[in-house]
Amino acid sequence: MLNSRSQLGAALVAGVFLSSLAGAQTADPRAEAAQALFDAMAGQYPALNATVMVAGEIVWEAEGGMNRLPGDGVNQDYNVYSVAKLMVALAYLRLEQTRGLDLGSDVREIDPDLPAHYDGVTLRQLIDHRAGVRHYTSQADWIAFSERRCDVPADALGHFIQDPLAPPPDGDSRYTTFGYVLLSHLLVRITGAETFDAAMTDVLGEAYTAHRDSEDAAKAVNWVDLGEGLEQVSGLSAECKFGGGGLLASSRDLAALLDQLAAGDLVEISSLANQPGQWAGHDPSAGLHYAAHSGGSPGGRSFMITYAEPRVSVAVTANADGENFYALSVGLANVFAGLED
Repeated sequence: MLNSRSQLGAALVAGVFLSSLAGAQTADPRAEAAQALFDAMAGQYPALNATVMVAGEIVWEAEGGMNRLPGDGVNQDYNVYSVAKLMVALAYLRLEQTRGLDLGSDVREIDPDLPAHYDGVTLRQLIDHRAGVRHYTSQADWIAFSERRCDVPADALGHFIQDPLAPPPDGDSRYTTFGYVLLSHLLVRITGAETFDAAMTDVLGEAYTAHRDSEDAAKAVNWVDLGEGLEQVSGLSAECKFGGGGLLASSRDLAALLDQLAAGDLVEISSLANQPGQWAGHDPSAGLHYAAHSGGSPGGRSFMITYAEPRVSVAVTANADGENFYALSVGLANVFAGLED
């Protein structure tokens, strides 16, 4: 996840300027620059895909990697891990704007069966990683949670819900996947849906084309470094993470979701400033609203970023963990947005 809004803002506007997108369909200079950025990283991953959309149209895509298998294309589902958190945060923001959900609501008002130490914890605190819900404590903890099997988010709560909260100091945040697993459970309760995917579809409509992982899911083969280089691993499932990192999607799926966000079809663009969760912001010096999130864990790496002005969205997916796609994704976004150093 991005360390701060200022980190992204500085990367976007340090000495850059906006130019016209009138030539969005004339590929050569931009496609050549984009391909060079992509190729510099593709050799580090078994399969790497990227999709760029401008104003509702796919304008550039790339497929690369050192061990691609049949089906490892831009339409293939990949474990996208923590970019799921952006989707959940967006769902809550949409509920606030379209259905009057109060993000200051106490979570025990939504689920009274939560332990008493959740008294006073709000949805906004969870979204902003400020409630004190723990993250993984060790590799063994990660493995134990990955080995759980869940049909609905409530099935995952037992792994962490009784543990004490440790809220960070005022003004700070403490990153947590389990906080977003709890948000996934609360979203199911709020919508009355039977499943997490149904809850997300209820809120985001056709923009939500991801779906939760499962042990037998049809997806790209996961590659994991087991100490002697990358190896194929079967049966790896993040299904109990739900909106904390348990979703599958293709680069096209992610780019299309972001394009609708940039178009203002899901929430008001102005609301992307100062939202909880540190996934979106506004840089007034560039007149630019943006949203971005990364994801990575054994078996996958992803990044998604959108600029609302101009309307450019980028998604990158891979089937192994490795270097963060921050530089690649921002670089691609800048190429097709007409941002220059």
